[in-house]
Amino acid sequence: MTLNFWYGNEVKKSRIVALVSVLFIVAVGLVIWNPWESCDAPQPICENFEKIQSLDGIASVQVDYETIAINLKDGGRSSATWTVNLSENQQDSVAIESAVRAEKILQGTVVPTVELQNYSQYVLGIPQVIKTEAKTGQYYELSVSPFEDLKSELRQAFMLRNAGALRVTNSSAVAVNPQDLQRIASFAKEHGFDVSLETEDQKVRYTPDPTIDMEKVALVIDAGALPNVETALYGSQMLSVHSATADSTVETSAIQQWLEQHTPPHNQPLKYSVSSPGYAKILEGWIGKILPDSLIPVPAPLPEGTKAWKQDPNANYCTTNDVKFELSAPDAALGSRYLSVYATNISDTPCAVQGVANLEFFNEEGQPQINVTVTADPGISPELVVIPEGETAMTTMKWGAMSTSQDPDETTRLEISLLPGLEPTKLTPQIEGADTSLDILDGAKIRISPWVQALAGWSKPN
Repeated sequence: MTLNFWYGNEVKKSRIVALVSVLFIVAVGLVIWNPWESCDAPQPICENFEKIQSLDGIASVQVDYETIAINLKDGGRSSATWTVNLSENQQDSVAIESAVRAEKILQGTVVPTVELQNYSQYVLGIPQVIKTEAKTGQYYELSVSPFEDLKSELRQAFMLRNAGALRVTNSSAVAVNPQDLQRIASFAKEHGFDVSLETEDQKVRYTPDPTIDMEKVALVIDAGALPNVETALYGSQMLSVHSATADSTVETSAIQQWLEQHTPPHNQPLKYSVSSPGYAKILEGWIGKILPDSLIPVPAPLPEGTKAWKQDPNANYCTTNDVKFELSAPDAALGSRYLSVYATNISDTPCAVQGVANLEFFNEEGQPQINVTVTADPGISPELVVIPEGETAMTTMKWGAMSTSQDPDETTRLEISLLPGLEPTKLTPQIEGADTSLDILDGAKIRISPWVQALAGWSKPN
């Protein structure tokens, strides 16, 4: 009995050892075979899939094959999208060289009788799940698609990652916080990497134009640190700030005041905008109130060959009875509309006009057009214009063409006065003596010049 018991236990132990051995061999086989990285595509693609998978610096490969069109004559079209995950266990240089070799292999993939497009992406690690108000999805810590020079593009991405970036693509890097963003920006500028930068919470974002400017980086970081600022974004030569408070509040006014008192980068004109919640209203201006030359008003230059009228600061201002108003024929070009108003001095002494005329617009029913915005041309300063007797001054109007396809109420009459409160003069636009209408509708935006003697490019009556 004792012998049989001992023999039975030994048999059980042998079976257990054999079973464990079999399971071990199966496990090793699965690791080598790795059925979860199988290739479900035509044979040439799968053969290259295996070649790429075997490279030292490659951790894994995924290829998605899609038939785009089937053509019995030409064989049709298809695409192969390759995601090549680089190994983190190798030196960066090894991973980069393996990626370059992989790209050469996959771009050389040919499927007989099929027009094949190969697309590739080189990534690192497991994609992170990012979920914010702005975006949701999975993002690799490094993701590069070949554009011009894959080796250089990967080298840049690895260097930015090693410099502390959380996530890197061909043209962007994500930093943990504004301090890291500034440090990575300095590193990128030093190496000539002109990438967009943003913080992980997406509160601060900087896009170079075209190269990184550290003063502009500092500006957007400082703006993002202001109280009640939700986001501060720099791009397209403009700083955009989104406020957590309404545009009419003290808090938003403080943001705008900071922008208008702050010295702009390099003391050069830089535009800003401040948007309120829901982007219901956007306030715009220039940082430090430093304007570009094009917006600094200057006296209107006279057309060549025009002799300037005599200046007399003591001249009396024109009254309604001193001038006769007329309209030019309306003109149009490239979606813009043009119209001049003439003021002829019909008195027996010189009289002066200055500033912008008061204008109102009426439809055929005699109703005023509503929400029409008339703004002064910011490039022309409102100089005193002394009109000699019998001479004609002018003011010019420009607006964008408005759609009349739904037969809206167009402007058929204007009323003009030298100053608000004075008796207006009614004017009807005409073309070759026949009354016409203007596509100035409700909501129109019109830019008007101050009174001038003459203006280059604009004609005056003979």
